[in-house]
Amino acid sequence: MGWGYCGHDKQGREIGYSVAAICDHEECNKEIDRGLSYACGDMHGETEYGCEKYFCSEHLDNTVADEGSFNSICDDCAKALVDSREWRHDDDEGCLVRIVDV
Repeated sequence: MGWGYCGHDKQGREIGYSVAAICDHEECNKEIDRGLSYACGDMHGETEYGCEKYFCSEHLDNTVADEGSFNSICDDCAKALVDSREWRHDDDEGCLVRIVDV
């Protein structure tokens, strides 16, 4: 089995890089697919960082750096992480980083 078609999301939509789709940002009509390249959090389904939506590169333009991993997330997820007070935007690195208690 390949990953071109790999199941359904919680909304019942097919997922996989062979599934043609439109960016989930409400004001965008860019064509994408529902593969990992367009998945918020870089994984299908809800993750620690991302939601279960798929976005074009313009709307998936926030990066989370955590334990050597870099994940792309949408604006809503970036805001939720910062609002949690467990994450902050590091201007030097240009990404969100976990706040570490010292």
